[in-house]
Amino acid sequence: MTPSTLAQTLAIESQIRLPGSAGRLLKQIRDIESVAPIFRDLGLVRPVARPSVINVSVSGVTTSSRIKKALGGFIYASAGVRTDMLIDENRVSTRGTDSVSELDDIDFEAQRKRLDLVEMRHGYQLVQRLLESESKAQLILLDTPLFISREMVPLKRNQKHFYEYDRAREGINTFWEKYRSKLFPWNPEGPVLASVLAERFSAVVSIARQDLRSDEGRKHILVSDGFRSERVSELQDLDEKLSGIGDLRFINGILGSFTRTIAFRMTENRSRMEPAEAVREGVVGFHYKGGRGSQIHMVQLAGEEPGWTAEQLDAVAWKLMVLDLQNQRKTKPLPQVLGDQQLKVLDQFVDYYRQGLSDALKKNEVDDVWLSGLNEDL
Repeated sequence: MTPSTLAQTLAIESQIRLPGSAGRLLKQIRDIESVAPIFRDLGLVRPVARPSVINVSVSGVTTSSRIKKALGGFIYASAGVRTDMLIDENRVSTRGTDSVSELDDIDFEAQRKRLDLVEMRHGYQLVQRLLESESKAQLILLDTPLFISREMVPLKRNQKHFYEYDRAREGINTFWEKYRSKLFPWNPEGPVLASVLAERFSAVVSIARQDLRSDEGRKHILVSDGFRSERVSELQDLDEKLSGIGDLRFINGILGSFTRTIAFRMTENRSRMEPAEAVREGVVGFHYKGGRGSQIHMVQLAGEEPGWTAEQLDAVAWKLMVLDLQNQRKTKPLPQVLGDQQLKVLDQFVDYYRQGLSDALKKNEVDDVWLSGLNEDL
């Protein structure tokens, strides 16, 4: 065989593979076009009406963390920012901001998972402060999950990870015990607490694969969210089409601008979430898309039927959609975009903290402070 360069190999391979790849993509597009009307007719995907005049009071919490090498190990900074906004007769204004932060050293053990838990704790702290104030927010947004997923549960040998997990779990549980009665749907006049994430695109596909004619299959969705059971037989024999498309391509194909999926129960057919006491009251979610070029998000809400109805879920959806003003991929609702701007200083503060640590060690200031009172006692 004649030796060939990498460029020659890739050129030959691309010519051979191209027709096959293009053919598969065309088939997937045809499958999406045939399946999408069925999802729409069954109510699994539904349009959301956008009011012409918008009046919304919203608070958005954004969290972030940084880890940097320092003095042979690592230090971290984690912070959360809450931005309060008012949209009054389509006029947008900010009404205030609040923040929490912490900086310290950290070892290598499960760093990212520990900081994910710290961010959840920060988010809940900022929501708690808001609920204890005179705020009139109708919608409160978190950029962290409402509850701790099974993947975040630490191994028992990871003691520091376990400590942070226990701390976050206890904090979330206490929050829901104390403030549940202030939040919608338990308080019909209370604010909606929602977590906005970009994940789990497989949820709506997984629902379609259930036998929605049976009670067992329908327990995955909120039937009160506009599910039309009279045409459920049309979902039969769709498994092959759904499995060949791929979750992300499928949801991008069926969701247009200002549409959302039917609400589904996040406690069914999934690993357990923590704290179990808080999750017991129900967790529902749906995917939505704002503008044509917007990213698809998933929103997580606490509660269950009959607290959540199609009208109330639509009211949450259109508020989230109009907050997606940038109409771009990889973006967030507007209050969280503003929070991200503030969090850009985090990098500088970690550098400043690292420099301060280094200087303090060099000058022996820490020992001097600790020992400063000993001579006086003697």
